[in-house]
Amino acid sequence: METNRRGGLFYGWVIVFAGCLIMASVMGIVYNCFSQFIKPVCADLGFTRQAMSFNQTLISLIQVAVGFVWGGILSRVRVKPLMLFWAVVGPAAFFCYSFANNIWLFYVISAVMSLTMSMLTLLPLSYMISNWFVEKKGLATGICFMGSGIGGMVLNPLLQRWLDQFGWRMSFRILAVIMAMCAIPCVLMMVERPEKKGLRALGADKLPQTEGTAAEAEGETMAHARGTVRYWVLAVSVLLISAGCSSLVMTLSPHLTDSGYSAAFAAGMVSVSMGAMAVGKMLLGWLYDVLGSKRASLLSVLCGFLGLLGMIFCRVTPALGLIILGVGLGCAFGTVGPPIVVMNVFGKRDYSAIVGVFISFGNIGGAIAPTVNGTVYDLAGSYTPGYAAWAVALGLVLFCFTIFLPSGRKDK
Repeated sequence: METNRRGGLFYGWVIVFAGCLIMASVMGIVYNCFSQFIKPVCADLGFTRQAMSFNQTLISLIQVAVGFVWGGILSRVRVKPLMLFWAVVGPAAFFCYSFANNIWLFYVISAVMSLTMSMLTLLPLSYMISNWFVEKKGLATGICFMGSGIGGMVLNPLLQRWLDQFGWRMSFRILAVIMAMCAIPCVLMMVERPEKKGLRALGADKLPQTEGTAAEAEGETMAHARGTVRYWVLAVSVLLISAGCSSLVMTLSPHLTDSGYSAAFAAGMVSVSMGAMAVGKMLLGWLYDVLGSKRASLLSVLCGFLGLLGMIFCRVTPALGLIILGVGLGCAFGTVGPPIVVMNVFGKRDYSAIVGVFISFGNIGGAIAPTVNGTVYDLAGSYTPGYAAWAVALGLVLFCFTIFLPSGRKDK
């Protein structure tokens, strides 16, 4: 069996770049572009903004439920056929948004899109990368997951043009076609394990031969892990990071305009921040390989903390740089951090089940953040008290990570 190469390029990198394109065309569209439809759809069909925004909350909540049962799904279904099914169903469902005339049909379609997100993005791609990479798995994860930021950065300005020229119904159809043309071919390129191509995971050839199969079974069982304090502290930490850092992205534009900046400047900041997030995911993945779980995680959370301080003091120009840093490296933790931390802390034995739970905790944070931020704004007339509360939460996470994450030499 060849250790890792055939014809030059290690096929694991093909998996990574195909996954990056899936992230760009699925998560980049569903998460990072959907908000642009809220205003035109509400104006045309008479929905309230709150009712239309619930589509995004619904997408997050269903993903939470899927994450908790992901380990059981993998034990019964092969990943590639599952991904291919949803690569066909997802774009078809997204296309159906263009025919919707009542809010309940939007909610039904959003439920299908949530399942599509679950079965095509973070969960299956984390699983495949864990199979293909022993070395450089942080870099591989970062490159793969940076696709969502790239998709948002590229498609958002195009979507605005399409909305102006063709209306919201045709814009849904255009994005659905893009999603299908990217997701289906990329899923067809996926190979679940390197052994199916006569290869070994990158870096596996550097392990002693006697450890090859034993390494697959190293780590804690789900039952043992969830009986420890560390498991729950880290899971809740992921929730707080997701809630705090996603608040940066969700409220960036309205907070800047509330603070006296022009709408054009705020839109430019959003675009720059999206680009920073895309680069930040790749950079954070590399930092995990170089620094280990503890130091890379602490650096990412510290950047998120500084980003929240930047939002509080955004009227001072240098604080805008802190916001970009917070979105770039802080928000990168939400997708890049949990898969790597779970692998390095708990090992591979029950990796899929544990990472599914951690990603679900992250989705819970993303789901509660809009409600908390909106409530704070309604009560205080500003998002600033919310930023202060999230900053305190991230300070607590820094303390917990210092205690509960292993140093680099102890990563599994």
